[in-house]
Amino acid sequence: MDKKGIQRMRNIVSGNYSDKTKISTGYGKSRIVRSEGDVWEDKGKTWTIKNGIRQTITKLDAAREAIKVPMECPKCGDPRMQHHAYKAMYKKYGMCLNCVMKLEKELRASGKYEEFTKDLAKSDNEAWIKDKTEEYYDWLSTKDSESYITEAGDIEDWSGGKSKEVLKTEFDTKVEELKKNWNGDTETST
Repeated sequence: MDKKGIQRMRNIVSGNYSDKTKISTGYGKSRIVRSEGDVWEDKGKTWTIKNGIRQTITKLDAAREAIKVPMECPKCGDPRMQHHAYKAMYKKYGMCLNCVMKLEKELRASGKYEEFTKDLAKSDNEAWIKDKTEEYYDWLSTKDSESYITEAGDIEDWSGGKSKEVLKTEFDTKVEELKKNWNGDTETST
């Protein structure tokens, strides 16, 4: 029997069952204890602990939080937030259908309802114009060529004879015209 075996027998006889029979040096793995809410980065990913479960943090977490509807209204505590009408009101106003109806009733009683709806329509219109402008500029920036070659080998000119600068100027002029002519009707914004 070698020295290791003899040492193991001595440990068993003396009752020291978990004692080591040899000493090793070198690599020692460090263990980091994480607790609820900790955020750390490991292997190119960001991690956290939520409800005792280790989870990755993704780019879409903020978007998920923005569209998540709570189980009850944050303003009045109404538990019917999973109904489609309540969800729609929460996404638009941040409160349940009953709270929106109370708000509208108060606005009508104070005479501010018309102003409220005009402001709401104006902000919707401005957001729509901003989105469409960004989409158009993205399309314009990717517009590489003025002509395309068909499967038959013919060269077709799809530019309409206008350069990117001319198209951008025309679009900006139309957007400014739309903003000036807007009078609160949602009909003119489309």
